[in-house]
Amino acid sequence: MRRRIRFLQPLVWSAAACLIGLAPVAVAADDKPEFPEHAKVLEGFDKVASPTKADGTAEKPLWTLWTRSKDGQMYAELPSGFAAQQYFVALTVASGEEFAGLQAGDLYVKFRRYDKVLAVIAPNVDVRTTEKEAKASVERLFTDRVLMEIPIVTIGPGGGPVIDMDALCVGNASQFFQGLSLSRSTPRIFSIKQAKAFTENVEVAFEVPGSGGQLKTLHYSFSVLTPSPGFKPRDADQRVGYFTTAYSDYGKYESDETRIRYITRWHLEKADPKLQLSPPKEPIVFYVEHTTPVRYRRWVKEGILAWNKAFEKIGIEDAIQVEYQDAGTGRHMDKDPEDVRYNFVRWLNNDIGTAIGPSRINPETGEILDADIILTDGWIRHFQMQFDKVMPKVAMQGMGPETLAWLAEHPSWDPRVRFAEPGDRAHVAAAIARQAFDPLAGHAAGSVGTEMMGDDQFDGLIGTGVQRNGLCLAANEKGAELAALRMELAMRAFDKKELKKKKAEEAKAKAESEAKKEAADGEDDAEKKDEDPAEDGEEQPDEEAESPEKDDDADEDEAQLLDGMPESFIGPQLAHLVAHEVGHTLGLRHNFKATAVSRFDEINGGTGLIATSVMDYTPINIRFHAGEKQGAYAMEGIGPYDVWAIEYGYVADAKELPKLLAKSTEPELAFGTDEDTSGPDPFARRYDFGSDPLTYAKDQMELINDRRTKLLEAFVEDGDGWFKAREGYEMTLSMQMRQLGMMSNWVGGVFVRRDVKGQEGAKPPLSVVEAKDQREALEFVIENSFRDGAYGLTPELLSHLTTAKWMDGNGWQSAMSDSVFPVHDRIEGMQASVMTQLLNPTVLRRVYDNELQVPAGEDAFTLPELLETVRTAVWTELVKAPEGDFSPRKPMISSLRRNLQREHVSRLIDLSLPGAGNGAAFKPISNLASMQLKEIADELGTFLKEHGDRADAYTKAHLMEAESMIRKALDAEYIYNANEIGGSSGRPMIIFGNEPAAANRR
Repeated sequence: MRRRIRFLQPLVWSAAACLIGLAPVAVAADDKPEFPEHAKVLEGFDKVASPTKADGTAEKPLWTLWTRSKDGQMYAELPSGFAAQQYFVALTVASGEEFAGLQAGDLYVKFRRYDKVLAVIAPNVDVRTTEKEAKASVERLFTDRVLMEIPIVTIGPGGGPVIDMDALCVGNASQFFQGLSLSRSTPRIFSIKQAKAFTENVEVAFEVPGSGGQLKTLHYSFSVLTPSPGFKPRDADQRVGYFTTAYSDYGKYESDETRIRYITRWHLEKADPKLQLSPPKEPIVFYVEHTTPVRYRRWVKEGILAWNKAFEKIGIEDAIQVEYQDAGTGRHMDKDPEDVRYNFVRWLNNDIGTAIGPSRINPETGEILDADIILTDGWIRHFQMQFDKVMPKVAMQGMGPETLAWLAEHPSWDPRVRFAEPGDRAHVAAAIARQAFDPLAGHAAGSVGTEMMGDDQFDGLIGTGVQRNGLCLAANEKGAELAALRMELAMRAFDKKELKKKKAEEAKAKAESEAKKEAADGEDDAEKKDEDPAEDGEEQPDEEAESPEKDDDADEDEAQLLDGMPESFIGPQLAHLVAHEVGHTLGLRHNFKATAVSRFDEINGGTGLIATSVMDYTPINIRFHAGEKQGAYAMEGIGPYDVWAIEYGYVADAKELPKLLAKSTEPELAFGTDEDTSGPDPFARRYDFGSDPLTYAKDQMELINDRRTKLLEAFVEDGDGWFKAREGYEMTLSMQMRQLGMMSNWVGGVFVRRDVKGQEGAKPPLSVVEAKDQREALEFVIENSFRDGAYGLTPELLSHLTTAKWMDGNGWQSAMSDSVFPVHDRIEGMQASVMTQLLNPTVLRRVYDNELQVPAGEDAFTLPELLETVRTAVWTELVKAPEGDFSPRKPMISSLRRNLQREHVSRLIDLSLPGAGNGAAFKPISNLASMQLKEIADELGTFLKEHGDRADAYTKAHLMEAESMIRKALDAEYIYNANEIGGSSGRPMIIFGNEPAAANRR
């Protein structure tokens, strides 16, 4: 009531004054201006000059900038028509991180004024429609999103609002750079690193301390986002692999029409459409940053320009061009790599093996606006094997969410646990168990970031569909490949030396033999001196022995070396890597089916392709029998799939697209990408090789076995520490694991195709791998993992597999590990991982389901056959008892085989327990596992009765324990144990030796 009275009082007084004839009293008004004068606000600031035109006048900047260097203050005046503009904000951490220079995300925003503040708003682009009736509803339901607000400081000379740029870019840095954490204790410590105003864009950067105090430079590139005239979005198709930008159109009512997907591509067109081959209107120009070593620049350029072959197919010549930035001459040094107008290839000296080709796109059309390729130097250096990090990644290839869910509840099956150092296993298992509650059971595709780069190939893909910042593993794996190549070169040099030595010895022996023969025949020495050396047969062999070898490798010793590697090896590898990343910047995704078109002998005979696409991960082509025919070590240029994919994405006439897509059934145009690698198709794999991978795998195992015999002689040179032998041996284990993983994927395999109904040459989308191929693959895996001889172990080799002892840098990990090679843990980890690859529920379910896909009367690989084949290979000793006398020094069953058998029993127990799996296939799996356990227990009992007396103590104790534990499991005697690997889950389990088997009863 009092408020109402106060409100009415002025009206009463004014009315009273009128009644008595007095002039009304004026109500006091606030004459204070809305904002302070810009002249006062900008006093002490320097206006940032704009570039000058050809006539000497300054260009009109997008925003006008003012800076005050003493305290890092920066103001910007937006144009008066700012509300009608949409802005693209490109973000880069320019310094202070190992991946500084890598694109750190982007935003699509607009500014809207609310009294004295501007709101930074992200327009809704996820749901939209062009349907007239639905548009009003969609716009009402799916609105824009406010990201932040920024005060208006004043109205500038041009009539636009002036905002505080350091408040925007420093104060809100953590909102722009997702995941970035700045120092809270030093909020006033920042400085301006860059302020440039151009007609099309504004480039600003601030140096700030991160949460750990390390100075970081945060670079912002602001530009107006306007559609390119003439650019038309192009529909995506699952038969050709492009990154996409997508939205939902809720004005449509057909379920397959509501999701609109456009491929990401550049606006590239002919300068003269009438010409059959024309230059482009605007070429795609890549600037090779001046940090790139001069010795590598030509190979970087070669990799970039390789794609011009594809664009020439659609009539565009020199579509991609390369310029070198040069600090010495100043050439192109005025161009900032972070500037959204320029595409750069950047070189980072961070000792990490990574390469990535992210791009920035218009989220409404899919047009690529900017791309920057990052190359790091670590993959070129000598590869240092971190066994516990590399081996799990190799062994986990192809495992999808279903398998990960199983592993989370059965940590003793998990390669990530089994390859971890014993002291880290509980920690690793606990982390895996937590991940199981994430989407897709912790699979990388369900929990990776959408903006910042992490350590998985799906980063930047999920939720966006475009590789904005996804990690490409091409360089990471290439480091391992180059390490193997370094070892191979050392071995070949050793082999050449040994061959020369052998020839010299043979020549010497031949000469001595002939000399003795001549002496016995009584030939005169003087007569021999008169003979022609060329006809004599004595001197010539010695001269040959001393002369250089005349073979294919004759020039390798004198070849140009780049960082310890022949340029003929490292150059093409770098060009291949660059071409791969350029492919990403052109919009292309990985194609992991590209190595499945040519046989191994065709590749090395010069008649076949290493791969049909540079977008695959291809291993270096090192052939054991290189003397027969050794093809190119790396793929050169791009392949037919790449040409076809570019044609689909960039051909001018959209009417050509159906005809192009119709070709997808051709073998050379097969496509499978990242998400396919966890599926059943054995050809959709990283680092497989050839259409007959079994031939390749056998050749690689011959290579591995040969190289192991020469590690101590050839790989470790005089003056080297013996830890190098351990690095070399573990490298061969990694190579071996890759072959085992590649071939185990054939068991339960199904070929998956993307053909559509009615397409000429189309085949069913699913077809089971032939039974004979599955059997051969299984035989290879068993032969090269379950046998003791598969690992090339000798007492001499083991006595040299030690570690380096340095406590600085990353060396402390090696220094704190045991000097003695953990041979049983390593081999058990390999065998356990193979067992997981063959017997995990996903594979068993696929084998079981595949039986129904094979027509009656045709040969099929069945679930009982798989389980029985594995069982027979594991328990060979029970089928035919070893003969001879045995002791702990000469056991009846070796220690490695005992570990293998213990693993097998543990797996069968897990599979047999009630509630240990879900799905219709699990009951027959459980029944078969229980049946095998009963049979093994009976065989163990019989074996102990007949041969137990002559068995050594190790073997006898092992067999007795195995029989006992199987019978306990079959009798359902469960023991709760809080010390299971992975933590105290409280789940029922059976203790089998030192490895408890989880019984996961629900």
